[in-house]
Amino acid sequence: MHYQRANPDTGGESFLLRFEGVCSDRIACLLVNSGRGVDIDDLLDESRGEHLAGIIINNAHPECYCTLGENARDDVPIYATHQTAQIIATALTGPHARTVDQPETILEQMVVVDGWHQFVNGVQLHPVPVGHAPGAAGFLFEIVDGKRYRTLFVADEYTVRQAGGYPGVSLDLDVEIDAMIVTDAVDQPVQPALTEACSIICERANTGSTVLVTADEPTGLHVAGLLGRLEQSRSVTILGRIATLWEEFGYSAPNVTIHPEDRVEALGSGSIAVATPTTPVQGLSGRLFEELSDDPDAVVVRLTHGEATPMSASRCMVQSLPWRNLPTHDTLSTVIDAFTPVQVVVADRNAAADRGGPSCDSFVWCIEDDLVYTLFDGARWVAPAEVDPDTEHRIRNRVSDRYEEPLLSEHGPTIPLPQYSEPDLAAEGINAETVHEQIQDPVPQSEPTEQPATPMPPPAPSDTTAESSATDGGTTSIGASLAALNERLTTVQSMIDGRTHRASVVNAGDDVYLFRIRNPPASFEHGQEVSLLVTADDDHGLNPPQESQRQAGTEPTDDGSDTETDSEPSDAPTEAA
Repeated sequence: MHYQRANPDTGGESFLLRFEGVCSDRIACLLVNSGRGVDIDDLLDESRGEHLAGIIINNAHPECYCTLGENARDDVPIYATHQTAQIIATALTGPHARTVDQPETILEQMVVVDGWHQFVNGVQLHPVPVGHAPGAAGFLFEIVDGKRYRTLFVADEYTVRQAGGYPGVSLDLDVEIDAMIVTDAVDQPVQPALTEACSIICERANTGSTVLVTADEPTGLHVAGLLGRLEQSRSVTILGRIATLWEEFGYSAPNVTIHPEDRVEALGSGSIAVATPTTPVQGLSGRLFEELSDDPDAVVVRLTHGEATPMSASRCMVQSLPWRNLPTHDTLSTVIDAFTPVQVVVADRNAAADRGGPSCDSFVWCIEDDLVYTLFDGARWVAPAEVDPDTEHRIRNRVSDRYEEPLLSEHGPTIPLPQYSEPDLAAEGINAETVHEQIQDPVPQSEPTEQPATPMPPPAPSDTTAESSATDGGTTSIGASLAALNERLTTVQSMIDGRTHRASVVNAGDDVYLFRIRNPPASFEHGQEVSLLVTADDDHGLNPPQESQRQAGTEPTDDGSDTETDSEPSDAPTEAA
């Protein structure tokens, strides 16, 4: 068996497995995901008898099947779970269908796998839960030679957490794994990013904004199910293909309503709408974006799996948030330790970090290029060249001899399937308490009250006093101190001449903070630049009457409290913001 990455420079989600000796005159090849930049003609060497015998689609994110129409040869089966096959079928048909070559051919050749299925003679495959996204699956392979068999677990993108109601990788799977193929892990845990995305969406809606969430089909189903179960979310409306799939799968959530048809009227103040595609320049989300683009109070939240495409100018806010439900390095180590395979192949999508492979008692291949690597030589699993003989001997000796055991596909334990159950926010990695805290208004609404007058600053010392202090042994930096004091007095005077009002801080993520103004004046305009003077509540005693507010902004304090600001229209950039 040989392994080759199919698109390491354009996504890295695809690879090719070659099985020699299973067919009498040919080498059977299996493509796992048909992602960006994959060209099967460039991968196969037909002079050696290589032919494409099948394609696996692990999940229904578009980047896993976007070149499927170009690579699906006649009568080549395309293996997927029922949910993944249904999502792809819905995405390729009906209004606003995704642009993929030969959609009819893809649907005709799609094979739903819900148990053991023969790939080629001597090789069986079975889907297993891997979390990550609704309907996603890994595949367990049984490779048979007479009565002997070996196992390969293709996990690819995975989580041990629940994802959209689907279970993650089971760490107590009652099967001994010889080899695993996994995707490299991310540096930061994903749970805070998912929680932050839900918090921002709910916060925007709770301030009265119209919120449009754009995502691909699996992510849309995922986030809609989570938002619908958060007490802090308002009405969540799912539209178009996501609504169609929600109905077909029989999902439900307390705050979710569905509209399979294109209904622009579903957009409303304080509401959350979820639609496809992620980049709202076409399709249903493109139509909805056009409706909101001139509304300065509207917010478009794009849930992305990678780098976000820049958007054209609009008056509404457009924000891209990461939704990459992938394992951390600790999770990768936990999964490997649970299965203790002889061999681990890591498709390294973060080669620039140069972190090396996971630390485990296995042969570890960290593959960054598109070369062909032999994983199994017909007799045993191959160790990388850098593994020393003593380590190789130890790893081989600790593996039990399963060559004469009954075949898994005939006499083995029941292998779990990716099946939906009611999502649990904690099991999904969502911290509902954090969401609740983030959207709470730190400054209670109240009627304006008379405030004490602003105290006048003390008079500045004269130059004569300064000279005398220096002559009498005072600090030699008195000039600098006076300059700073005069600057402070000028600032205070501007506050007295102008007006201040209260504002609260909104954390928009990615080190971006927005400032929500209490009763903003009518003179405010979208895109207007203002000069800001920012002070925290505890820093001074300035509390002018609220009814005399003018243009202003705020800057976050260390504890996230409200701030009082003072500003006037200006041609200068807003440096404090």
